[in-house]
Amino acid sequence: MSTLLEIQSRFAAGVFQGADGILSDLEDDGRQVARFEVYRNNTHASILEVLADAFPTVQALLGETLFTRLVTAFIRHAPSRANHLLDYGAELPDFIALSEPLADRPWLVDAARLDWARNAAYGAAEAAPMGAEALQEMAADALLALRPALIPSATLLHSDWPIHAIWMNADAMGEGEIAPRAEMVLVSRPEMQVQTSLLHPAEHALLQVLQDGETLGEAALAAQQTDPAFDLMTAFAGHLSAGIFTHRSNEEPKQA
Repeated sequence: MSTLLEIQSRFAAGVFQGADGILSDLEDDGRQVARFEVYRNNTHASILEVLADAFPTVQALLGETLFTRLVTAFIRHAPSRANHLLDYGAELPDFIALSEPLADRPWLVDAARLDWARNAAYGAAEAAPMGAEALQEMAADALLALRPALIPSATLLHSDWPIHAIWMNADAMGEGEIAPRAEMVLVSRPEMQVQTSLLHPAEHALLQVLQDGETLGEAALAAQQTDPAFDLMTAFAGHLSAGIFTHRSNEEPKQA
């Protein structure tokens, strides 16, 4: 006699992977198998809708038919194990990277990563932004030793392809129009709206070093090495005022 866990495993395999082992467990009155097919089709349709919302750029680049084929294969390869369906899809960029039929679209992987970064930003945790006033009162050596963190919703992307331009113009882009060109992007949600910003290479270097946990002085050095002419203070002040930075847990300012 099958255990409940075994039955649940066969049921999940039937829904997500097309396996028919669960059918033998159904006491069919002539309609049970048909009902199961309806349930499976509805489940796939719901997941397809969720992933279409999470990956609009990918869907626009592939078209609805090819995107549906991609998602169907992905569901079988990596069925949802998330507690919330809106958290499902993080593995799709890596799945695209392994897909031989999509190997002629090398930009698609990073486009999918940008889509997922935007999707994940909606549900990211909140964090109190770092205030500019407190920094203005700090001595120069203390300021350079500071380790600002990026807010939880922030994701940095560095691609060999123009992923920001692709995201902006996905509906109008044909396969032959996409040529290699490196672009760096910051995705964040400092308030209620998700933002997708194109970054200067030195600006990306600055934020990447800070995201890695290094000091502001080390981040400034990385930015200057990338481009000595880059206006570091203007870039840092802009991100600070936009609410991109927060204090690390062990560097919270003391309350008065």
